[in-house]
Amino acid sequence: MSEDKKYKLWLDRYFFNPSFFQKCLAYTLLPLSMLYALIAILNTCFRKKINFEKPVISVGNLSFGGNGKTPLCKAIAGEFENVFIVLRGYKRKSKGLVVVKCNDEILVDVLQSGDEAMEYAFEEKISGVLVSENRVEGIKKAFDLGAKVVLLDDAFSKFHIQKFDILLESQVKPYFNFTLPSGVYRLPKFYSKKADFIALEGRDFIRYSYTKENPKAILVTAIAKPFRLYEHFIKARACYFFKDHYEFKKDELEDLLKKHNCDTLMLTFKDYVKVKDFGFKCQIIELNIELKENFKERLHQYVRSFD
Repeated sequence: MSEDKKYKLWLDRYFFNPSFFQKCLAYTLLPLSMLYALIAILNTCFRKKINFEKPVISVGNLSFGGNGKTPLCKAIAGEFENVFIVLRGYKRKSKGLVVVKCNDEILVDVLQSGDEAMEYAFEEKISGVLVSENRVEGIKKAFDLGAKVVLLDDAFSKFHIQKFDILLESQVKPYFNFTLPSGVYRLPKFYSKKADFIALEGRDFIRYSYTKENPKAILVTAIAKPFRLYEHFIKARACYFFKDHYEFKKDELEDLLKKHNCDTLMLTFKDYVKVKDFGFKCQIIELNIELKENFKERLHQYVRSFD
């Protein structure tokens, strides 16, 4: 598939396959990127260090979302017992600390948890899920509830928390190594040196993505970087892309199905948890990760250090 068809959204083209105009725009915005980088650096400094003296593993990236943190966290969770996930819960309707799942029981709905947290909650190998803007409070609560290992989703920049920092790197590289808004990075690229382990796709883990072709389905997704699903674009009759964490409306999805004379929604599980009660026929795009032995050994070595 050609690059212009792969990158459907303007922002994806801007960050990964820019046109001449987009390149000029990126250079024009460089002063703002320098200011953003300075603020981001200062935001990581001058905070008291916190050590829980228990295993806390963080999966994050330097760029903004869409690199596959969720399936990687699921794969890591499968390596241990009594794993709790703590994440911010972006775009949820609740505030503060919310226990989404505990002792294998889901306690709130997707509006209170956010889509990513609910996706974790449906995973049997994950014992608990908490959302909290304050990661420290979330970690404390998780250990109070019986967690043996706490996994932090998207907490690389929380350097005040003593943890094992995994930095996720995709095979798809941005065009520029600039911070926002000229580039895709939230922290300067040299911050990668602060990671305890850099997880590179193909070297440290393998990503699997599968769904069957269905001419009666439309592919609908609200994930960051939807081009990660590009191999499945041709498997559906039509494709529609919404902004990350978009809250789907039942009537708009009905209209899209009618428009293309289709009866099935082709979705990632992150999208599915938001539409599962709408009554539509759904086909899930499976997104899985297999960890290489070197990766597994580093994880177990870290957790064993607390025995």
